[in-house]
Amino acid sequence: MRTAKPAKQRDPFDVSHLVAEGAERQVLTGVLDLLDRDTPAARQILAGLSVEMFNADGTADLFKATRDVLASTADPTVVDVLDVLRKAGQEHGTPSHTLLVECVEDRLRTGPQAARLASHASIEVREVHERRQAIQAAALVVQTGGKPEDIGALITHLERVRAASDTAAGSRPLTLIDCINQWAKHERTPTVPTGMHWFDGPTEGGLPIGGIVGIVAYPGAGKTALCIQLALAALVNDPTLKCVWALGELAPHAMGRRMTCVASAVLPDCDPVTTSDAGQRTRAARIAGVALCNTIGERLTVVSPPLTVDAIDSQVSSLGARLVVIDYLQLIRGTGKANDRVQELDGIIGQVRDMAIKRDCAVVVVSSMARATSTTSRAGQLARGSAEIDYAVELLYVGEVEEHDGKPDIGPDGTVGIAWRCKKARNLEPRDLLLRFDGATQIYDAATVAYGTTANGYPEFAGFPPRADL
Repeated sequence: MRTAKPAKQRDPFDVSHLVAEGAERQVLTGVLDLLDRDTPAARQILAGLSVEMFNADGTADLFKATRDVLASTADPTVVDVLDVLRKAGQEHGTPSHTLLVECVEDRLRTGPQAARLASHASIEVREVHERRQAIQAAALVVQTGGKPEDIGALITHLERVRAASDTAAGSRPLTLIDCINQWAKHERTPTVPTGMHWFDGPTEGGLPIGGIVGIVAYPGAGKTALCIQLALAALVNDPTLKCVWALGELAPHAMGRRMTCVASAVLPDCDPVTTSDAGQRTRAARIAGVALCNTIGERLTVVSPPLTVDAIDSQVSSLGARLVVIDYLQLIRGTGKANDRVQELDGIIGQVRDMAIKRDCAVVVVSSMARATSTTSRAGQLARGSAEIDYAVELLYVGEVEEHDGKPDIGPDGTVGIAWRCKKARNLEPRDLLLRFDGATQIYDAATVAYGTTANGYPEFAGFPPRADL
């Protein structure tokens, strides 16, 4: 009787079979397709990958050549990749040269799906690489007899792999489960509270995180003053909050002067400071400036001109900011690839929205107002030079000076009535902000109507003080 030969056991630590050949080819095909028509997308896909992750025949050399071309060439093409391969000795008939030709042929069939397919494939490439590394680390522990230091190294490695996987998960497709989970974590839309009831009340908590608040008005309506007060109040209200201010309109000293004036509105022990006081560096102004520095200090960082979305995003990322103010939209520079300024500004506002979502921060965007428009105009017509602002923002406020008999509504205390009309409120009831603006101190406060309640409230609740949590 013939006895069956015992089956040859596979080495449990053999990783030679762990090669994501199809995914590696899909990444390279997509990147080569995007190379000369969407270079930023190609760079973004390769940014999370390394040459050690490519193990199929010829893929590592082709990945390295493509990565080097993207790093050194402003307008890369497939021909540049071919030149790099040839200089490295990868001539016709070598695996990487053959793979390049095949990928170029394959890219003709990917079309507009190239970026999506390559991004999905890059996730698989990373996952397979992480699995190989974990197995190789475990093999080392076994081979050395399980020394404590090797086991510790394995645990450290697995923690690093897990962290890398969590980071990579940010580029995977969102699913319904992700959306429901994010919704369930919050009783309502997450916000950055300002601590000012006249703003946090109508907006149900403050500045929406992951969204844009648009502030649009003609010159002199107090756009920048409103944003300064919102930002400083939010920073005082939350001592852990960090803010990035894209300073396009004012010089740093002018910004400091205005912020010193607003200090008395957000800090309890500061006397009122007028712009004249700040200009003369009076004692009250100096005290207010020191108080602001002590309370906020380096938690507010300024991005100076020339302003670009990339520069702002970089500062937000490095600081970990949850609040961003852009003053103002029309001063941000584009990439220069748009056909006209309108298209460029629409692209910029889209990039800003992407940043708000990606960095999980609240963004306030100041915009000058288009000529021949008013608060009754369609929202998309209001921002000068942009037709997309109403689609990108969560909240859109348009300021107008209130008038009586054709003259500005100036009260006995010298304040001016400013109505910030809410032209859009995504997922909220639109509520106007009816405020009084003191030009001397650059401070806003809630207006009071004849029946004794704030203009944002309802007369039935006039006897109730504002909620402390708003």
